[in-house]
Amino acid sequence: MFTILYSPQPDEQPDSSAAYEYAKRASDMISQHQQRQQTVAIHRLSLDSLDMIGKQAAAASLEDEEKAASCTIIILSCSADGSVDRIVRKIIRNMKNQENNKDDSSKTDQSTSERVVTVLLGHARCDNSANQMKDTIFNYGRKFHKCIEQLQSVSSSNSTANTSVRERLEVQVELEGPDVPGGFDEWVVANSK
Repeated sequence: MFTILYSPQPDEQPDSSAAYEYAKRASDMISQHQQRQQTVAIHRLSLDSLDMIGKQAAAASLEDEEKAASCTIIILSCSADGSVDRIVRKIIRNMKNQENNKDDSSKTDQSTSERVVTVLLGHARCDNSANQMKDTIFNYGRKFHKCIEQLQSVSSSNSTANTSVRERLEVQVELEGPDVPGGFDEWVVANSK
């Protein structure tokens, strides 16, 4: 089962955002490159999204052991000035609070295999800005990815779930298309196997 969560830039229409367009593209590519039929769901990132990741992996393991492996692709749009949708900042705060309030005695018995991958879409409009401002543009996206890594490592130690948070992809969507060599398309195909 594949879940694609997306977050548009601040003040951007969700259904016409670059993040949504990339989510639809990833969904189409996953459907084309999978040997067996997989369910691909696209949702806008919300406070409940992170809870949904573990629950969908558990549901998939109950339905069919072959489909127990699931993948969540999180696509975040990062503006040229580094701003992200406010839901991303809220989720970062909530994840940091969850890390601090985690109860080590709550061991769960889920035996699932789950991958979480992150795509950061930068919106710099020239190569010079993209190179000089890369750290600023992707700052919140990197913090988000780091929080997910830390949260997954804590929850993995409290369960039998096999969750891996893979490397993130950082792409300047205003400067390069998704089909450039080594770009978004190749990355999606590699992570959908």
